[in-house]
Amino acid sequence: MKYLNKARSDYASTNEKISSGKRFDRISQDVIAGTKVLRVRTEMCKAETQYNNVKSAQEELSTTELAMTSINNILTSASSEKINAALSEEKGEAGRTAIANEIEAMRNEILQYVNTKYNSRYVFGGSNSSYTAPFSLNSDGRLLYNGIDVDLIQQDVDGSYFYDNAGVQTKINLDTDVYLDIGLGIKLKGNDIDPNTGFKISYSGLEILGFGTNADGMSNNIFNVLTEIENNIRNYDSIALNEKHAHLRTLCDSFRANLTNIGAKTNLLETMEDRLKNSLDGYKSRVNTLMGINDAEEAMNQSMNEYVLKAVIQMGAKILPVSLMDFLR
Repeated sequence: MKYLNKARSDYASTNEKISSGKRFDRISQDVIAGTKVLRVRTEMCKAETQYNNVKSAQEELSTTELAMTSINNILTSASSEKINAALSEEKGEAGRTAIANEIEAMRNEILQYVNTKYNSRYVFGGSNSSYTAPFSLNSDGRLLYNGIDVDLIQQDVDGSYFYDNAGVQTKINLDTDVYLDIGLGIKLKGNDIDPNTGFKISYSGLEILGFGTNADGMSNNIFNVLTEIENNIRNYDSIALNEKHAHLRTLCDSFRANLTNIGAKTNLLETMEDRLKNSLDGYKSRVNTLMGINDAEEAMNQSMNEYVLKAVIQMGAKILPVSLMDFLR
């Protein structure tokens, strides 16, 4: 019975290894290899988290890039086609009214794009996640960011945005930067994340569309400048229209610089994704080396276990023969 139980145990153990593909299931079965597996799995867990962060950031950045590309196409059409056409004397009042209506429709499209969401996050809303849309209009059709007129907003020396609230410098709500750990060894500077170690996934709409006014009192916000251009076209103020057109081209250059920056970030994420994927493959291979079985060796062991089990059973049958009287009893 001792030999029979051992043969059955060996047969079951080998069969379990073949089924699971693992050489052991508990550390007690191989303490040295088991300890190494725990360390490798810890590193693999970190890499998986970073890989998922990179994938999520890449998807969000693609949504941001697509929205900005659409806005850029609208701005290109407005700047190089519509406004130039409106400056032509041949268009007449009816033609300029039609162009002004097109500019108005373009502004409405831009407003929709700057309120684009990825999952529950507004991609141009800073740290705004599932709150109200960051951009809206006041009764005069001027653009508001988190309820504040964008022309009243300024930038502090630390890069944050604020406005003058009855003589008090007040920061803009829900506009802090959001960072992800993508494997750069994220660290803190005081209570804030070191921007050199974390990947910034948030974009402030103020950074994208512009804010405040210039030295001449003109809005630095693309949307508001388009609003003024629309009014200039309807009233046919060619001097003001030329000034706003030149200002819009400058703002568009800054907008395209941000779009280029996003393209560079997308390339970085692709590189990080490939690196992390290779790391994960390496960790999995290492775990398989430590825990995995040799298929040919285990198949041979199982054949031997099966042979031994049959031999023990046959031996037991010869030692303890069963007679007709045994069955009758």
